[in-house]
Amino acid sequence: MATLLCHIEINPGKEEEFEEVMKEMYRRTHAEEPNCVRYEYFRGARPSFYYCLLSFTDRLSFLQHQISDYHEGFDFASMIRSLEMEWVDPVTGASPLIPTESSGLPEGASESIKSAAEMYQVVVQSWWQQHRST
Repeated sequence: MATLLCHIEINPGKEEEFEEVMKEMYRRTHAEEPNCVRYEYFRGARPSFYYCLLSFTDRLSFLQHQISDYHEGFDFASMIRSLEMEWVDPVTGASPLIPTESSGLPEGASESIKSAAEMYQVVVQSWWQQHRST
């Protein structure tokens, strides 16, 4: 599984446009990506701050999401001031998700997938291991 929490700051005045785009992203992701487990957006406490929780059955499914035509079809640069992607690990018994893992790419992976894998490397923190249930 690959789960991450994105911290997103939107350029002032772009909130409405951002929310409309995220509604479309949500709709398309859930309709077209069977390996998407969670894909949700939230407004934060501070103005112009949002969060996105994404979880996919595996790293490859996340990478396929990142390079999808509809994911690349919006002008995110005009809306987003800053974006931090934080890999997170579910707490067993307090989340239905399974641990975040970094897996290799399948043999014959496309150049687009290889490029996305370089850009979006899954980071599994060493301290998580001692807290995971066996």
